[in-house]
Formats: sequence, C-alpha cells, structure tokens
Amino acid sequence: MQLALSIIFFFVGFGVATIVALRPYKARKDIEAFTSQLRHVTNGMKGSGPHAGDLDQQETNEQIIQKGSENLLTKEQLEEKFDMDAWQRLVYEEFKTTILAKGSGLKTFPCVYATMGYRAGDHRYVFLESDDPSEPRNVRIIAPALRAYLQVSKSLGPNTSLVIMGAPTEGSLKTVEQYNNEFFDMLRGLRIWDSKPWPKDVPQDTLNEKWTFCFDGIPLFPVALTPAHQRRWSRHAPVPLVALQPKWVLDNLMSTPEKRKSATGKVRKLLADYDQIDISPDLTQYGEVGTSEVHQLCLKDENETMDCPFDDFDKGGARSSSSSRRSSLEEKTV
Repeated sequence: MQLALSIIFFFVGFGVATIVALRPYKARKDIEAFTSQLRHVTNGMKGSGPHAGDLDQQETNEQIIQKGSENLLTKEQLEEKFDMDAWQRLVYEEFKTTILAKGSGLKTFPCVYATMGYRAGDHRYVFLESDDPSEPRNVRIIAPALRAYLQVSKSLGPNTSLVIMGAPTEGSLKTVEQYNNEFFDMLRGLRIWDSKPWPKDVPQDTLNEKWTFCFDGIPLFPVALTPAHQRRWSRHAPVPLVALQPKWVLDNLMSTPEKRKSATGKVRKLLADYDQIDISPDLTQYGEVGTSEVHQLCLKDENETMDCPFDDFDKGGARSSSSSRRSSLEEKTV
C-alpha cells in the first residue's frame, strides 16, 4: 500500500476540471518519426544517427542541469512568470484551489502532506508545450528538468514532488487509455534520454513485483492524471498531468509499521469517500508477489488493469497483450 498512498499524498482532490481554451498542439507524426529515429536504441544497438539522448548528452552535465533548472519553477516564479489569463496560470490556480480547499461547500483536500508541501514551497513545476508528454519536444523539457530536480530534491523538504503539467487538449478529450499510453511512452522517452544505467538492484521486467521506474539512477514513483477520468476523481486533472516523487519521500512517510498502518487506513477511507468507484485492486503493497507497481502508475476509470505496453523501458518492444497503438508504432519503424 506504500505506493498506493502517494495517489492521496499528492493528488487526491484534483477533482474539478478547469475548462481552458488554447491554440492547438498536434504532433502525432512527430512521435512516429521520433520512434523511428530511436529504433537502434530499442534494438539495443548503436546506429549511425543521433537520438534524443545523444543530442542532449553532447552537453556537459552542468549544462543539462542549467537548462533543466530554467524550466523548473517554484510557485513564486510561476506566479511571476505567467499572467492570470495564461493557460499555465489557470491550470496552476486550479491545482492551488484544490489543494488548499477547505470550508463549507468545498471538498476539503484530504492530504495534509500535499498541503504542507505546497505551503512550504517543497513542490516544483514544469509546463509542457502540448498535451502529449511523450512528444520529443516535451521529453527534452522533462528530462533535463527532472535531472535538475533530483539534484536538489532532498533539500526541498520531506513532502516534495515534481508536478509536470501538459497543455489543454484541443477539441474533444482523448480516452483515459490514450492519455495513459502517452504517459508510458513518455517514460520510454526518458529512459532513451537518460545517460545513466538502470540500477542493478532493481529488476527491469515491468511485471516483476520489485520493479519500479528509475531515472538518473534514482527510483521514482510517477503517477498519471488525466482530464478523461470522470469517476476516479483521485486520477482526474484539468490537463494531462504527471505527479512524480522520489521513492525516499514515500519511505520516510511510512518508516514504521505504525505509520504505515495509520496512513493505509486513512487513505482507503479517503479514496472510498472521494472516488465514484471502488478502490482499484491494483493499489497493492509494493513487492507483493503477483503484483507490479507498473499497474499503479496509470489507473483506468473502471476497476480493470491498465496494461503497460513495455516489457522493459530500456529495450522497448510491445507485449503480445499490449495496445494496438504501440504495436502499430513499432511496425512503422521497420
């Protein structure tokens, strides 16, 4: 239940959608071209052409962190940078209103840890250029910012999180599954970009009960929220959103059996009261045999498991039971 708790510890409460109008951002062909460009990495081979990691890793680590820091905003920097009519500010204000909600007629945000983290300025924010975090231009924003964030995360406070907000979707919303698959593709893009190897003590098979996502050699817990969720409000946001925490944050929150038991009971009660659907059976304790943390990162709006399209985020490739979208992307690179 440790990792199930992070759903509440940061974003249970993002329940009321903000309707935001913005110019369109569409780049599906860009994704396909990017996938084709990176095929030599997927096959575990070095190709002659550059890929996202090569292009960025020509810079020094200091240059990468400097670039990432430019997109890594505190709440004060965010409020100074964006006018009230900018979509970034509107989405942020919706988040702020939700996380601080309290009083008659309001749904009180149930997580004191997230509220404390916000008030203390522990959180950092990143904004993308479209609603699809897996687009190459967005991966190139997220990856340096994430590296910069991880460099300073332990100095930010015990309730820190990185909040990655996509732009509003143009026109009709996508399905929950579409948003979730784009989230998984983003994780794949981050692994392609990352110059550090996967930690040897963490299994790479995404169905292993000890698997957890890693970046820059650090175990992380990234959670996807989407505007398409209409029943599981704990996974709803006005825009595609990723809430990411280093695993040490969760370890500290539940450092003793007593803390774990207390938090688990509170979280399950809050989820039962907040969502319009029963608690997902995929929200299990990390390491429990027969489960995988990968199924907690994205949840459907029904109590059905959201399959991860990757066996291994470093090797790529689709599972036989995975989405047709992933299979078609792989086929187009042949």
